[in-house]
Amino acid sequence: MSGTDKSFSARLSLNILLITSVLFVTAIAVAAISSHKLIADEATKSAQHLLNSTIGDIEKTLQGVETSIEAAAWLVEEHKNDVDYLYHITSKTVEENPDIIGCAIAFHEYYLPGEYFFSPYSCVGSTGQIETMQLGTPQNNYFFADWYQIPSLMGEPSWSEPYFDEGGAKVLMSTYSYPLKDESGNVYAVLTADIPLYWMSDLLAEVKPYPSSTVSLVSRSGSFVTIGSFEELAGETLFSMVDRSSDKDKGLKEAAMKIISGESGVCRFSRGTKISFVVYGTLQNGWHAYMTCDYKEVLARTSEMHMILILIGLLGLLILFILCYLTIRRLTKPLTEFSASALSIAEGNFNTSLPEIKHDDEIKQLRNSFEFMQTSLTEYIRDLKETTAANERFESELNIANAIQMSMLPKNFPQNDRLGMYAMLKPAREVGGDLYDFMVKDNMAYFTVGDVSGKGVPASMFMAITRFMIRFTLGMGLPLNEVINRVNNSVCDGNDTGMFVTLFIGSVNLDTGEFHYCNAGHNPVVVNGEFLPAVPNLAIGVWPGFQYQEQVAKLERGTRIIIYTDGVTEAEREDKAQYGEDRLLKWANASIETCKSAEEACQSLMDSVHEFTEGNAQNDDITIMTIKIK
Repeated sequence: MSGTDKSFSARLSLNILLITSVLFVTAIAVAAISSHKLIADEATKSAQHLLNSTIGDIEKTLQGVETSIEAAAWLVEEHKNDVDYLYHITSKTVEENPDIIGCAIAFHEYYLPGEYFFSPYSCVGSTGQIETMQLGTPQNNYFFADWYQIPSLMGEPSWSEPYFDEGGAKVLMSTYSYPLKDESGNVYAVLTADIPLYWMSDLLAEVKPYPSSTVSLVSRSGSFVTIGSFEELAGETLFSMVDRSSDKDKGLKEAAMKIISGESGVCRFSRGTKISFVVYGTLQNGWHAYMTCDYKEVLARTSEMHMILILIGLLGLLILFILCYLTIRRLTKPLTEFSASALSIAEGNFNTSLPEIKHDDEIKQLRNSFEFMQTSLTEYIRDLKETTAANERFESELNIANAIQMSMLPKNFPQNDRLGMYAMLKPAREVGGDLYDFMVKDNMAYFTVGDVSGKGVPASMFMAITRFMIRFTLGMGLPLNEVINRVNNSVCDGNDTGMFVTLFIGSVNLDTGEFHYCNAGHNPVVVNGEFLPAVPNLAIGVWPGFQYQEQVAKLERGTRIIIYTDGVTEAEREDKAQYGEDRLLKWANASIETCKSAEEACQSLMDSVHEFTEGNAQNDDITIMTIKIK
């Protein structure tokens, strides 16, 4: 090889190495930027999902409180002139809802003749017992409180700003206020529920995707409802915290404005030398939740990966340089000959030809097809993202509704030497209209199973209100038929939807075995393998003023009662055949000896229904309650 060839080989090797180095550095930079961006994007998505999950946990509790108060409003309207019963409503509301520490019915001035203040109020006292009092006094003038004024003026339910209750429960709280209106639409009272805020602090303090991450909750106006572990900021607002920040903190004001915008999203800002991001979202009651994270903590995991990648790349460059130099030395002669051929062609000697390069219409059509496919795919992905986001929001709301509904049903089934009880509820959709409830007090056991017409969210709301009214009315110690009479009149009043409830309610004296029951249009109850005789009363919500009849029977020890909804007897196979009452009685008789406990009997009947339907889709809500008198 001549000196010229060697020089050419060296220069070509250096040029290739230079080009490769540039490409390598570019690739490293692109990889670093892409990986940082990818990890940052994934971190924000993960933080948003975590925040949405936390919002769902908070809304589950808040919506449970709202549902309870809206149900109690029916009873207040029904008994607004019965002072003793109004105190009973506030006491029962606190007793039946562990999330509520105080409940008041704050009437307008002089609602009672000669009484400027009148507000029955019950709260959990320092000893843990429920205390009842008259809330309004000259020293505690509730007419000037926000929780009273805002719903009175606006005529809409609202959550108050956080405040410390001096006159009632003596804790930092927020109040849900529900305005009560007369026939003319004028507000005559405000029904309230007080909830403490400490549990939210405990919940948010546990949400830490990164060591310095915080989750905070602010009201509509930006006042901190809770701020995770930063207790020193309690009492401040989001904007006062921003005002206290230094000039080095950039973008905090913009982030604060986006947080209370009522939307969800992500925003970057700086705190001194740290660059951070905040994800934010809004609760259904108007409060705003947000989570802050530092990018330094998010991206710390990529540093080692980049160093390893650089070392591997440098080693690869060295090996590539050696291989290029050796290879080009071997290719110098062929390369020289190719250069000569190219020079010959340039001088006009066309005997030497180069491969022909084609660029015809087929290539253009192929390129256009690829461009069309790319555009179509982009539009499809955009539409799919929008549809998926909408479906996820809807599914999240249904999941919250299901969690609320299931949390309202009692789970502490009595199992003792005198009584065994168990119940199961399986909605046909995410939420349903079946209900069950029970209560054991002294020597009496009360129980009820009902089925609201229809399915889905409307039926579940109707179910919650009906269950709430039954519990309240049972607490007055009235006969069962009088309980159903009052509940029926309350349900019929303002029932514009035309919904109704079939219901079976019973009570057993555990000492004597005396069994009182009332069947309001419900399926026949099975007692020891036979249907219990029942007077054909109407379903609740059909006829206001209907007089329900109560019946009495004697139960011996060892008696088993099966109460169910029509989702059992009307369960269908694929061929449209139904489970039916005959098959139910056959199962009941066959299981008397095999199912010793109430839970075993309940699960056995549910399994029998599923086995019959052979995997066919459930077409109605299924509720089963089994009771064993020991």
